[in-house]
Amino acid sequence: MSVVLHVRRLVANVVLTTSVPNGVQRTAHLVLSHATGSVLICAVQFYVDRSVHVCPVMNRVAPFFSAAISALQKCIECLSDEDKMDIVDYAMQRTLTEIPVGSEDISDKLITLDCGHVFTVETLDGHCQMTAYYEVDEMGSYTGMKAPPIDFQRPPSCLTCRSPITARRYGRILKRANLDILEQNVASIMSQRLADVIPAIETLSNDLAELEARAKELKVASGFECLPADEFEDLVKRRNGFMTEKVDEVLSHEMFIATSMVTRHGLSDPEAKSWMAIIVDLHRVYKKVANITTMRSAHVRAYELARSTLYRLELEHLAAEPPSEILRTHPECIAMRIVDRKIGQPPHKADRRYHLEAFILSVELRLMLGSIARSRFEALPMNSDEPEALHHRHVWYSFTLFIYQSCVVDCQKAITISHATSSSRLAARSASLMFCSDFEQFRFWMLEKRRHAFKSGTLADARDGLVAEVQAGKKKLKSRLKELEQSYFTSCPSSDPSQINEERQWFRWNCSAKIERCFTEYEKLEDYIMNEVVVYQPMSLQMKQDIVSALGFSYRGRFYNCINGHTFVITECGGVMQASQCPECRAPIGGGNHTSNTRAREYEDISRQHGGEASPWASVASA
Repeated sequence: MSVVLHVRRLVANVVLTTSVPNGVQRTAHLVLSHATGSVLICAVQFYVDRSVHVCPVMNRVAPFFSAAISALQKCIECLSDEDKMDIVDYAMQRTLTEIPVGSEDISDKLITLDCGHVFTVETLDGHCQMTAYYEVDEMGSYTGMKAPPIDFQRPPSCLTCRSPITARRYGRILKRANLDILEQNVASIMSQRLADVIPAIETLSNDLAELEARAKELKVASGFECLPADEFEDLVKRRNGFMTEKVDEVLSHEMFIATSMVTRHGLSDPEAKSWMAIIVDLHRVYKKVANITTMRSAHVRAYELARSTLYRLELEHLAAEPPSEILRTHPECIAMRIVDRKIGQPPHKADRRYHLEAFILSVELRLMLGSIARSRFEALPMNSDEPEALHHRHVWYSFTLFIYQSCVVDCQKAITISHATSSSRLAARSASLMFCSDFEQFRFWMLEKRRHAFKSGTLADARDGLVAEVQAGKKKLKSRLKELEQSYFTSCPSSDPSQINEERQWFRWNCSAKIERCFTEYEKLEDYIMNEVVVYQPMSLQMKQDIVSALGFSYRGRFYNCINGHTFVITECGGVMQASQCPECRAPIGGGNHTSNTRAREYEDISRQHGGEASPWASVASA
C-alpha cells in the first residue's frame, strides 16, 4: 500500500491509481514513468488511459486546442510474444518490442484503438493526415488549427482491420468526414427528389392546353365578392414583400393554396376553391420542388451556426472594448470581417447544384401557372363597365402579374447563388430563364394595354407607340443575350477547340434556343398589334340556322355586316337610325334614315327560309 501512496503523492492528485498489489515495485515504477508527463503529446488536449496489470492510470493534460486523444494503452509486459511482434510503427517498420517504454519521444507513444490494434502516435497522425488540419512548426509540434481540406474526406480507419478510428485525438478529422458523408446523403436525396418530379412536370406541360381551357370556362356563383378595391391595394403591397423575403429560397408554395388566394390575392372563397381544383396537380408538384430548395446539408447548417455564434460574440466584444476604427466603420462590418477571418473557409457548396436545379424547375412551373392564370383573365368580360366586373378583372390581372414578377425575382436569386458558387452553366440557364420570364411579363402587360386602347377607341392612335415598345423590348433582349453569351464564355476560358465547340453547343441548346423562341413571340406580338389579325373559328350552317331560329325575326329585326365582315343585328323595325361602332373592330356602323349599312345576305336568306319577311327598306344596299 505504501507504493500506491508514493505514486499518488508524486503525481499530485492528477493520476488515479487503484488496486496496485503490495510489493509490486516494478509495476509502481512503470505507473510512475507513464504518469509524470511522458504522455504529453504536442500540446494537444487529450486523455490517455493506461492499463498496467490491473492499474488504470488517467493523466489529464491542460487543454490547448479543441482536438483530443482518447487512447486505451496495452501493457507491453502483459502481451503475448506473438502480439509483441505486431508492427506498430509503419514509418520505421518497428514492432511493439522495439518501442522503448519510458521514452519521451512522440514517435514512441502508443495508442490502442477500439478494435484492439496498437500503433504509434506518429503512425496514426500520418495516416489521419493531421497536418492537413493543424499547423506544424519546424520541430513537428502542432501549434494551431487551420482550415480543413475542401475536397471530400473519408472517415479514418484502422490500418489492420479497417475499423473506424474513434480516438479523440482525431475527433476533428472524424467529424469533418462524417459531415461530408451527411452532405453527400443530402445531395443524393435532393437528386432523387428532382428526378422524381421531372415526369410529373412533363405531364403538366402536355396537359397545359387542357388546363388553360378549364380556366377559361371557370364558373363562379352569382353574388361572389372579391376583396374591396380600397383594401386590395394594401394587400398587393404586403404580398409583393413575400417575393424577396428569403434570398436563398423560392416563393413559398403556400402563396398558391386556396386560403392564400383569398387572403393574399383577393379572390372570393368559391372562386379560389374552383381555381384550386384546376391547378391542384401543378401545386402539388410545385410544393415538392419548393421543399427541395429548403433542404440544407450538415456542412451548411454547421457553418451557419458557427458564423452566427461568432458574429454575436464579436459584437459583444466590440461593445465591451470598442476599437478606434469603430468611429469610421459600423461595428457590424467589423464583426463580420473578424468572423470571416476566424472561420477561415467558405461555406460548402456540394448541394448547391441541386438547389439551383430546383430553383429553375420552380420558375418553369410558375410560368405554366402564369399561362393558366392569363387564360382565366382573358376569358373575363372586357366590355362591361360595372365596377364589380372591372375590379374582378383587376384582381386577376394583379395575380397573373405577381406570378411573372416572382419568376424574375427568383431567377435573380438563382443567378446570385450561381455566381457565388462559380456555377457558370447554372448561372447562364438562370439568366436565360429570367429573360423568358421577363418577356412573359412584358407580353401580358402589352396585351392589356392594347385591350384598354381598343376599348377606349384609341387603338389607332396608340398603335405606333405600342409597336415601338415591342421593338425596343426585342432590341433589349438581343443585347442581353449577347452580354450573357460573352459573360458565359469569359467564365469558362479554354484553348482546346473541341472544348470550346462543346461549350458553344451547350449554350446554344440550353440558353439561346429558349431566347430565340422569345424573339419569335416578339414578332407575333408586333404583328398582332400592327395588323389586328383576329382568327375566328368557322361557323357551320347548322350553327347559323340555330342563331336565326333563336332570334326569331319575322318582319322585325335585320342582319347586317360592318365593312370588315363582322355580323350584327338591328332589332325593332330593323332599320338604321343611329351611328355606332362595331364591337369587334370598332369600324363605324349604323347611320340614319334607315340607310348606309351592308346587309348580311347569308343570314337574311336563312331568315327567309325560316319564315322571315324581306326587308321593307328598299334604300338599304345589299351585300
